[in-house]
Amino acid sequence: MRQKVHFKRPRLLVEEISNSLREAIASGKLKQGEKLSEPRLQRIFETSRSPIREALGVLEREGLVVRIPRKGAYVSDISLEELNDTTVVVASLEGLAARLAVPLLTEWHFSQLDELIKEMEEEVTGYSINGYTITHCRFHEVFVSACGNKILIDLIGNLRKRYVRPRVTSYYFMHDIEHAVSSHVKIIDALRGGDPQEAENAVKDHILTALIDERAQRGEKQEK
Repeated sequence: MRQKVHFKRPRLLVEEISNSLREAIASGKLKQGEKLSEPRLQRIFETSRSPIREALGVLEREGLVVRIPRKGAYVSDISLEELNDTTVVVASLEGLAARLAVPLLTEWHFSQLDELIKEMEEEVTGYSINGYTITHCRFHEVFVSACGNKILIDLIGNLRKRYVRPRVTSYYFMHDIEHAVSSHVKIIDALRGGDPQEAENAVKDHILTALIDERAQRGEKQEK
């Protein structure tokens, strides 16, 4: 009896490859400016050239990859200007999401947030940048997804794809990660307090502080 062969649907394969590369960029495994060799990626994912190229195209549209004619694809390097512009918008949108979420949050949401804080603390102890990054994003997704505004949720989701690398390389993780955890505790306290303005301010302050610290880090590197 012939064994039935199962093939992955092309669209799912492209999504799998783009997700894997996105996570590698987010975790820092793939560095800014690093070349993404198509033959090497074909070997890693055991696939043909077409899905690799399509996945790189997805990441290029998200701003995570840049393709240079006759040279290939590279992990893009976000400029300070782009970082500033993106962060200010993300802070405003996530702050609005927190404001809208306040009357809609339940004890289930708060139990999720409390559990994620515990995970963050464990990742701080183990100095797990990748683990912290994933938990960090999950934390924000709890109140964003609860805000009840689908357009806002989609906008934030799309912007996060461009914002993921600055989050990973943020100055406070490398030098003062405990502050990053405590700022999330302040967000929970503000959400629990039931004041929409306080919740919005807590989220915006948290995100904009990361921008200030990233600027400081880049300034230190330039001076050296």
